[in-house]
Amino acid sequence: MDTFDALRLFLSIAEAGSLSAAARKHSVATSTVTSALQQLERQRGTTLVRRSTRRLAFTQEGLQFLADTRKLLADWDASIGGAKEGPLRGTIKMTSTVDFGRSKIVPAIDRFMEIHPGISIDLHVTDSVMDLVEHNIDLAIRNGPLRDSSLKARLILRGKRVVCAAPSYWEARGKALHPGDLVGHTCLVVSRPATTFSTWHFSDAGNMISIRVSGNRVVNDGSILKRWALKGYGVLLCPIWDVEDELAAGDLVTALDEFLPDNANLYAVTDGSTVNHRVRALIDFLAEELHR
Repeated sequence: MDTFDALRLFLSIAEAGSLSAAARKHSVATSTVTSALQQLERQRGTTLVRRSTRRLAFTQEGLQFLADTRKLLADWDASIGGAKEGPLRGTIKMTSTVDFGRSKIVPAIDRFMEIHPGISIDLHVTDSVMDLVEHNIDLAIRNGPLRDSSLKARLILRGKRVVCAAPSYWEARGKALHPGDLVGHTCLVVSRPATTFSTWHFSDAGNMISIRVSGNRVVNDGSILKRWALKGYGVLLCPIWDVEDELAAGDLVTALDEFLPDNANLYAVTDGSTVNHRVRALIDFLAEELHR
């Protein structure tokens, strides 16, 4: 079998989740997909995928080879596609934070798909950071600053974080005037797997300061944090675009604005491989759309 054909079948195994599903996608026999995988494992000299009757599991070598395969095929497709770019077609698998995904990304995707009806979108909204390679994600919309240097990131929207609470909360507890005042307040804290973001960062006269906050509500969903803040249960730290409407309506009121650095920029993040034409087109569209 041609190596490129084998690589495309290997990539489909990861995307479809099984040998049989990959076979259906390409309209070939399952034995053909099995042969392609075996061919690549012989050429690579190692096991790439562990098979059982119930599931597949990529080995560490398989995950690395998958990332290399995705980059190689993207480079090839970009080279070929650049010479004959036609209507956009295919699936874009992407992820975004919950609040921003619902309020801004979904409407933008709807408009993008009206322009490009050949595109399918597989969107995962979550406030957890998904591994792009492990989950076969083409594009992630993430708040900065970003720490993983192996990823490629394009700035698509500048912004800042705000500290805010319901007017009733500030009236009852007193409005924070300095970051240190937060130690005496009930703060609403976001959590991630194995991590709770209970240290909030500020800038005071050019010096960075970190404040350890606490509260009786911790959750991994930003929309729930905002709901609690609106009910007057505590103080929230979040990107300004997540609470723009609530601030405009007076349902939430900011504090400590002069102490917050402008570091909540929004990025379009890919796994470091060459971005295919349809993903590149979506990133360009989002960068323009979100500035309106």
